[in-house]
Amino acid sequence: MQLDLKTIEALAPDQASLGAAAKLTKRSNWPRLETNEQLGLIWGECQGSGSNPYRVAFDTRDHGYKCTCPSRKFPCKHILGLMWIGATAPASFDRVDQTPEWVNDWLGRRRNAS
Repeated sequence: MQLDLKTIEALAPDQASLGAAAKLTKRSNWPRLETNEQLGLIWGECQGSGSNPYRVAFDTRDHGYKCTCPSRKFPCKHILGLMWIGATAPASFDRVDQTPEWVNDWLGRRRNAS
């Protein structure tokens, strides 16, 4: 996983998004954090204000991302937070061989769009 804070800063839409993302780097906000290093993917579920956590995925190879939140900023604070954890605390991610179906669906749509 080749993530660093400079990359995250460059992808952020504004300083406010970076500040909001910094608040999401606590492990307690993320009931699920996983990675498939072979595919260059990290994903997780971030608990927002609703009952269902937001599903967040990031492709470390080409910086593609997906989040189920309703934000109009791209990438949103959840993506930036996931990336931030990936850059500063990669051991927080469980290493898995299988990706969840929702990540596979996102990957399939990305490949078909190319």
